[in-house]
Amino acid sequence: MKCTLTELKHKELIETKTGTMLGKISDIEIDTDNASIVSVIVYGRPRLFGILGRDSDMIIRYSDIDLIGRDTVLISSDEKLSWREQQPRLGFIGKSRDDEAQTAYA
Repeated sequence: MKCTLTELKHKELIETKTGTMLGKISDIEIDTDNASIVSVIVYGRPRLFGILGRDSDMIIRYSDIDLIGRDTVLISSDEKLSWREQQPRLGFIGKSRDDEAQTAYA
């Protein structure tokens, strides 16, 4: 089965051991030296419609993917899923919120 990135982004990601739906694939990490897919990334859920940012992103190694079907992607992982740390969020005037917090307490 051939699948484009756009089609892959619309597929639901399901963990087979617990049957939980983890979300939809948001991005793919590619190793350009070997021309291979390293992992798929599921963006964290938005908090308060995205105003308060979002939760941490979930990174799933490509080796944990069991099957890419027509509607879903099935994964099984013996290890706990890894989470990507969030980048510093910007405030309304382009400063990092960490910088704003430091200046507020100074």
